[in-house]
Amino acid sequence: GPKAISRFYETAAASEHGGLWRILLDGKPMKTPKGTFLELPTEPLAQAVAQEWAAQGEKLKPKEMPLTTLGCTAVDLIRPDQGGCVDRMLPYLTMDTLCFQDDNEELAELQRREWGPLRTWFEGHFGVQLGVAAGLGVPAHGEGALAAVESSLAGGRDEWELSAMEVATHTAKSVVVAVALLDRPDTSAKDAFRWALLEEHFQIERWGLVEGEHDVSHIETLMWLEACRRFGRIGR
Repeated sequence: GPKAISRFYETAAASEHGGLWRILLDGKPMKTPKGTFLELPTEPLAQAVAQEWAAQGEKLKPKEMPLTTLGCTAVDLIRPDQGGCVDRMLPYLTMDTLCFQDDNEELAELQRREWGPLRTWFEGHFGVQLGVAAGLGVPAHGEGALAAVESSLAGGRDEWELSAMEVATHTAKSVVVAVALLDRPDTSAKDAFRWALLEEHFQIERWGLVEGEHDVSHIETLMWLEACRRFGRIGR
């Protein structure tokens, strides 16, 4: 893998600059991989990013810096092409994890109970109808649903929200979960994690956890969902 970078700074702090917030490493403003100053929209977000740098040991572990990653992604990749970001998310809504129903009646009942209220919330949030597919079908969303979600996301979101939303969408395989993570007041990262992996949790409860198999990927999934939630909410 890539060679570990040794920690090259003593202090990490957030500093206001022209209405935005920079991360100072030993007093020098940090840049993104593409060479732009990382300038964050709010003080709480900048403090949280600075905290990631302050918490590092002798070797830097980028995997433990998800907020920094989301910030750099927002500046380098999403700001130049917000429409492209929304375009990448839409296929996940076409085949949204939360728009399928299992053939197993017990699991289907759990899906209705857990996912139903969230789908209803999403429908009200965007003024759309979502379809639900059984078996190998494709969900038949209401006419104009994709276009309505697309124009809402493309028109009403900044690069910070979109950065968090795209990673959450990719992580949960669900636009419904990603939007709830950012917009629905009482949705926690644990909720999102449960919804995204409902079938897996159902199987684990029946058959038990295969030691080591799920643990690592689950810890990482939860970490990213938590980071997306924090980033999206404190970046406002």
